[in-house]
Amino acid sequence: MPEFGHSTAYAFLGAIQAVGLLSAWLARFTEGSQNQHWYQWLFFLCLLVLGLSTIAALLSSPAACVVTGATLSVMVLVVTWDFSAGKRAAI
Repeated sequence: MPEFGHSTAYAFLGAIQAVGLLSAWLARFTEGSQNQHWYQWLFFLCLLVLGLSTIAALLSSPAACVVTGATLSVMVLVVTWDFSAGKRAAI
């Protein structure tokens, strides 16, 4: 079984984080489109993978755990933030 070095692990974590953040933005900004369902599933899949990688990072390096945990928090924030609040008309 091949062993992975630290640089490979960090590159993998970086790629997971980038795809996770992209999936959060896509899930949020495709709201109302025909592809919204697929981007939401992509987001939930990335959320699961990033959550598992955060646990794995916790076991290997506390610094990596902080970064992946912060990315996980930003993903949840992007998806739940109501960006249309300023567009509503005042009553």
